[in-house]
Amino acid sequence: MKAGWRAAIFVALGVVQLGVVMALLAIAIRHTGDSGLIVGGRYTPLFIGLNELALLLPALGATGAMAFLEDVPFTAYGLGGAGRGRLVALGLACGVAALGLLALALLASGHGVAVSGGIGWVAGIGYGAAWLAVSLLTGVAEELAFRGYLLTALARGTGFWPAAGLTSLLFCVLHGLNAGESAIGMADIFGAGLVLALGIRLTGSLWWSIGFHGGWDYAENYLFGTHDSGASCLGTLLDFTPRGAAYLSGGATGPEGSLFSLGVLALAGAGLWFSRGRLAR
Repeated sequence: MKAGWRAAIFVALGVVQLGVVMALLAIAIRHTGDSGLIVGGRYTPLFIGLNELALLLPALGATGAMAFLEDVPFTAYGLGGAGRGRLVALGLACGVAALGLLALALLASGHGVAVSGGIGWVAGIGYGAAWLAVSLLTGVAEELAFRGYLLTALARGTGFWPAAGLTSLLFCVLHGLNAGESAIGMADIFGAGLVLALGIRLTGSLWWSIGFHGGWDYAENYLFGTHDSGASCLGTLLDFTPRGAAYLSGGATGPEGSLFSLGVLALAGAGLWFSRGRLAR
């Protein structure tokens, strides 16, 4: 079967399962109530966690089905390899550092102001742990869905980088459905997809990219308290407010809507490339 048909079957299986999961989630919320999922217009870790779980379960199901049909281990699509914990931890640190560099650039240039999030140390520890878990869940769900089997299958037919471009475009378009997304933000998400694909190319697995994705989100959603595609989160260490022109500050989109973000991603990609020897160990 041609690579395009394999990718299409994976997407179809995922979409059907996603519909079932979302329907079940909607029924559960209707019967239990949605109070506590969104507080004062801010998303809670539980809300984001449920959304990402709704993506992860279909991604796991579709990946498992394709592994069965192709008669290969489930881990064949980027979840195998040695040093998984090391790669996740390294990716997490890189993701936090990249978003931290972006936030510092915005603060230093006067395009943002950060104040305390106003939570005590006990709540800070609780929220910190919750957002870390949710951010890593986001990394697993979105990397498996976009750059697991889908990237592997497309790469068989088109080569790795055309496949990386296609999956990054899909990643970008779907994020564009978020109400707070902007044109620069979408370009940034496309670039992030290429950086994450580079991590897979250099390490041979999803693990570094899962960590980087999670670290970036953790720094946004908890450490710096920025907007993320227009959304804001509850229980943040800092509270970041953009200042000035939206194309530089990111505006309501968040740091991902800033031109500074594209520069930081370029630096992240360059750093990843020059560190490829260490990543392969």
